[in-house]
Amino acid sequence: MPRSSRRTRGNTAANSTRIASNSPRTTRRSSGSGMEPSPPKRRRAESPENDSRRARRGKLGENVEGRTKVMTDQDFKENMKVLHANSKKMNDSQLKPVQVDLHVDKNREEHYTDDYEMEDLIVRRGKVFKISVTFDRNFDESRDKVILQFVTGPRPQQSKKSIIRLQNSNSLSTSSWGMHIVEHRGATVEMSVMSPADAIVGEYSLFVETRSNRYGGNHHSFKQKRDEKIIILFNAWCKDDAVYMGKEDERKEYVLNDRGRIWVGSKRRFTSIPWNFGQFDQVSLETCLKLLKIAELSTSAHANPTLVCRTISQMANYNDKDGGILFGRWTETYPKNSTEPTEWTGSVTILKKFTKRYQYVRYGQCWVFSGLVTTLLRAIGIPTRSVTNFASAHDNDQSMTIDYHHDAEGKPLDDLDDSVWNFHVWNESYFTRPDLPSGYDGWQAHDATPQETSEGVFRCGPCPVKAVKNGEVYFPFDTGFVFAEVNGDKVYWDVDEDGEMTVSYIDKRSIGKYISTKAVGSNDREDLTKYYKFPEESSQEREAVRLANKFSSRKNQEIYSEPSSSDVTFEILTSDNIMIGDDVKIELSVKNDSNARRTVQVTIVTKISFYTGITTRDLKNVNKVVTLARGQETSVLLSISVDEYLKMAPDASIKTYFKAKVKETGQVFCDMDDIEFNKPELIAMIPYKVGKNEEFEVSFQFTNPLPIKLTNANLNVENSRMIPSSITKSIRKAIGPNDEVSIPVILESKKKGKRYIDASFHSDQLSGVRGEFEITVV
Repeated sequence: MPRSSRRTRGNTAANSTRIASNSPRTTRRSSGSGMEPSPPKRRRAESPENDSRRARRGKLGENVEGRTKVMTDQDFKENMKVLHANSKKMNDSQLKPVQVDLHVDKNREEHYTDDYEMEDLIVRRGKVFKISVTFDRNFDESRDKVILQFVTGPRPQQSKKSIIRLQNSNSLSTSSWGMHIVEHRGATVEMSVMSPADAIVGEYSLFVETRSNRYGGNHHSFKQKRDEKIIILFNAWCKDDAVYMGKEDERKEYVLNDRGRIWVGSKRRFTSIPWNFGQFDQVSLETCLKLLKIAELSTSAHANPTLVCRTISQMANYNDKDGGILFGRWTETYPKNSTEPTEWTGSVTILKKFTKRYQYVRYGQCWVFSGLVTTLLRAIGIPTRSVTNFASAHDNDQSMTIDYHHDAEGKPLDDLDDSVWNFHVWNESYFTRPDLPSGYDGWQAHDATPQETSEGVFRCGPCPVKAVKNGEVYFPFDTGFVFAEVNGDKVYWDVDEDGEMTVSYIDKRSIGKYISTKAVGSNDREDLTKYYKFPEESSQEREAVRLANKFSSRKNQEIYSEPSSSDVTFEILTSDNIMIGDDVKIELSVKNDSNARRTVQVTIVTKISFYTGITTRDLKNVNKVVTLARGQETSVLLSISVDEYLKMAPDASIKTYFKAKVKETGQVFCDMDDIEFNKPELIAMIPYKVGKNEEFEVSFQFTNPLPIKLTNANLNVENSRMIPSSITKSIRKAIGPNDEVSIPVILESKKKGKRYIDASFHSDQLSGVRGEFEITVV
């Protein structure tokens, strides 16, 4: 097939946004990687049969005989008579099923599940689906009965709603399970089955049971367990489901869209990166259901989106060594044979690595955890999105404030500090909260990044976004932690030579900026800030802070006092558009607005920092006294050459601390700024169109912008509905300054429509170079 090619740039940079702001930017601290566990011993993925033969001691530990009945799942099922099949035909009166038609294609189309790669019947709860059974003789409605039995969970029983037995009924309702015989022709019976809007979500086995009394009133029964599996999901289209969304465009975005964008950067300049969620890939739904099983979430709890979200928040990370997926790590270097967080372009590759041996995957950071959680929860039917908070605080002592410290010379004492991340990404999912008072349904925030523990486990949420806005930090789960992330006050302390601390400055406006998610139906940014907080320093916002403070560890410590005289203004003028490889100029403007002379002591300190706000080493600083006549304005400058910062980690930033004090009035100014460098773009030569099942070549091109060689470079490519779905290409030769490399990749298209290819370039000296490329398969 003839086709034309074009040279195209990845459109990541096209989505960047520049924000000119008088306020500086801030940073955020990570919990760090901690001690990484030794890799678990290699083992084969356990089959359901092997799982079921183990005694379900789980987290109860050993010696539990006096606390719980010890029995294997297999023994439990064998004791449950209703699970016994009677598949041997004893006489002609019995009615034996010979074929079951689950109408997979039609049912899946009507349930919006036809994009799933799995071949099973996948339906959404609270909606009718069809089943037809053909028997070995004609069906007689006056003498024959059909019973459909659905079974789920390791220890099913009718009293727990995990065994459902259905006989013919005249009407169906979303409030309960039901079955209605639509018609029967000869030996074939067509039935409509309704699962309730609160049905247990997961995989079900199907039994077909018949009872006949054709001769002499004697009942002849037959029960057959079918090989077919049925998977039931949450249903955002059902008004009675807890996850119901009223707008079709939102359902398409938050349940059905298998691609998205995640915002990264800093509050003065941010951009979005493409992410392949891939929730319809077979590995996605399978892994989600497997994680709920590994976590030992009770079968009945599978019906509750609150508990499912909380469990996935726990199991997306492995930092508890609990069988989760991704290990979080924030370090300058990473071990060989691992994948650095900036290399990932989607969730599917991570999930495939995990399910290969059910061992944790190395490594992730916040946007990777969030993308992964979006995949898992959309796969199971819960409307979910990735949300980015810029200048996101990390309150590790429940004080609801973020504390920074300076010594007598104005230099930061960062060993004592809390932290503010340049950005942090978590998730929101949409569902009702019947466990809370009315008014808290809707978007619920939750976070899988391992920062702090919740009830002893690395997880966070879900908590109602409405409660966060109001400062109602007492509502579950972890509302106080999220409140501090978006609305904590930044408190600066002076530390004297004896270690005595006094508050020098309080910044009430710098935390929680430009809270962002992908807009519905486009790659634009939707600002969510107004849903998390009232306007800064409004009466409502201050009331929310006061309410939150009543439940903080600092509730009895008075730190707020009347502000001192402020007649000198300060403004950070550092550029928010600096390309990696360019020199850096940091500038603080100082203006005297008073009618008298002012003497100002200015200290500017720069350090190399992770995006989490954790500093790694000192870079450069300046300490200067400026004297200003009335109305005079001047600037204090600090220049950093490319040679001075190039030895930083490839995804690090420059963190700048500013402190100034006016001698005559005691006025204090404190702030921080973070320089996130712009990265070059990936370019690709890619066909406009290809045919289904056709091989084609994509040539990725990259030019080194740095004055040094790039070593150990590789290109990671991920896509949807192509073969291979992911590929890594290593570049053995070092890439010299201004050198261009071209990396060819061969792919094969498998499904018609618009398809996307995501790529990321990584080396020891430079990372975070990305691109997204579109192709049409006809």
